[in-house]
Amino acid sequence: MNNNGLIEYKESFITKIRNFFKRLFGKKDNQYNSIQEKTNVNISESINEEKKDSFITELSVDDKKINNIIEKKNFLKEIEGNEEKLNMLSIDRLQKLEKYYDSIIAENDKKIKKLKSSA
Repeated sequence: MNNNGLIEYKESFITKIRNFFKRLFGKKDNQYNSIQEKTNVNISESINEEKKDSFITELSVDDKKINNIIEKKNFLKEIEGNEEKLNMLSIDRLQKLEKYYDSIIAENDKKIKKLKSSA
């Protein structure tokens, strides 16, 4: 057995032609792909920035609404069981309280009807 070393691979005529055209046209495709990738990266970066901006604007909360809710809760806690405070309130304020409690009662009645009908 004679083993003269590695066997050399000889390209066929067709593979030589195929490789020639790959070298000739392959660089242009690669350049086009790199340009396309760069534009895709720029587009994706701009989309990410827009998402961040929209996320920040969605997170912004109106402080006045939150403060009003907190003030209502604190006011209701002060009034609860305190007849002196109730006597000191104006008629307009008492009417607003009456509307508030009427709306709460109506909501609770709806919940009770739903529970009775489902049971």
